[in-house]
Amino acid sequence: MKVSTFSSQLWNLTQAKQLTGKEHLVLQALASFEGDKGLFPSHTTIAHKAGCSVSTVIRTLHKAYELGLVERTVRRAASRSGRIVRGTNLYTLNKIDLSQAIELAKERAQKLRECLERKKAQFLNRFSKWHSATEYNSKSLISPKRQHHLAVSDYLSMISEWDKAHKDAQTSLLVPPNCS
Repeated sequence: MKVSTFSSQLWNLTQAKQLTGKEHLVLQALASFEGDKGLFPSHTTIAHKAGCSVSTVIRTLHKAYELGLVERTVRRAASRSGRIVRGTNLYTLNKIDLSQAIELAKERAQKLRECLERKKAQFLNRFSKWHSATEYNSKSLISPKRQHHLAVSDYLSMISEWDKAHKDAQTSLLVPPNCS
């Protein structure tokens, strides 16, 4: 199914829960700047028109790049001193198939799940080291009243319950956190 206009495409993606309301507003604000010379508003201008923060605009644009909704061309300009500096971005709005956007969103959700698994493993590794150091250290700085820590198995069961409760929510979160 081809979408006739960018606005109706945004609406369809929002209804299919591939875009949030805020992302819809940001992309709609971006589309409103389209003119004869192209589309090149600053992040601040888009944020002001959409009524959100610059970081929300940047995050939304990165998602739109991944979904194929928007293409960016970084332009260079010569400064007064003759140096070449970065200019404004030139944006191109693309029309994509809804099924293509859903597939790309599924890939992003899988990346998010993998990232969450890595973060969970890092947390458990750090927690088990910390727990064993404080539990068996008789010279611990923690007062005896505060040494009633949960066992690692209790934390593992809490995390598995969290995983079960938030499995559906993870697939709807399409912006992966900064994972290293």
